[in-house]
Amino acid sequence: DLPLFSPELEELHRRSQETRRASKAKGTLRAYASALRSFETWCRSHGLAALPAAPETVVLFIEAEARAGRKISTIEVKLAAIRFMHLKTGHVPPTASQLVIEEMEGIRREIGVAPAKKRAATAALIADMLAHVPAVTLRGYRDRALILLGFAGAMRRSELVGLNVEDLDIGPDGITLTIRRSKTDQEGAGQVIGIPNGAKLRPVEAVTAWLEASGITEGAIFRPIGKGGRLQEGRLSDRSVANLVKLYVKAAGLEVYGFSGHS
Repeated sequence: DLPLFSPELEELHRRSQETRRASKAKGTLRAYASALRSFETWCRSHGLAALPAAPETVVLFIEAEARAGRKISTIEVKLAAIRFMHLKTGHVPPTASQLVIEEMEGIRREIGVAPAKKRAATAALIADMLAHVPAVTLRGYRDRALILLGFAGAMRRSELVGLNVEDLDIGPDGITLTIRRSKTDQEGAGQVIGIPNGAKLRPVEAVTAWLEASGITEGAIFRPIGKGGRLQEGRLSDRSVANLVKLYVKAAGLEVYGFSGHS
């Protein structure tokens, strides 16, 4: 580390730490932390070193994960986390070893890499779901607005929960919506999309009704609702969106499997 001689350098050092943390999305860092806990626990149970880890250790870990039924995508995240941990601590990543590369090639052939597809929602399905949203309650206003805005804008759940009131420009013809950051826009360039009101589902009316009912005038648009139907501070989580979709899919009498916030 460089010696810090002045408050100015100390402040620059603090800001540089924040900048480096921002190089990875929060969701990625959470996934890495969970993956590393898994790897370290496995290594500890077998008396092996997790840091620095030998390529042979990583190969055995991969094999154990595959035999436990883990998906390729899960194993790849864990490998990325192991690589990240070694680079951050100044060690050569064992994931670059030919042993590990060959192991992953073999695992991919055995398991396959085709991702599980989520079923797409249709206007008819959305209408069926909305029929089960409670009317004239704060939760009902929120859920209706969230489902309709997500459907009309073809938005990811992280994009929905990341919206602020300041990101909406509601006019007579619809909503001009600014997505500040998304999974495919990690640099934060932003994207502007138009949401027409529509003749049947009417998402703009649903969003307007939710904002009026909740009294939200700034900050996060979609927020948790606690017991007693009271609006809470903070921001709705992306996991809550997935659970909400499945709740109304089930209420509509459809098979929940295959549907998620991605639908």
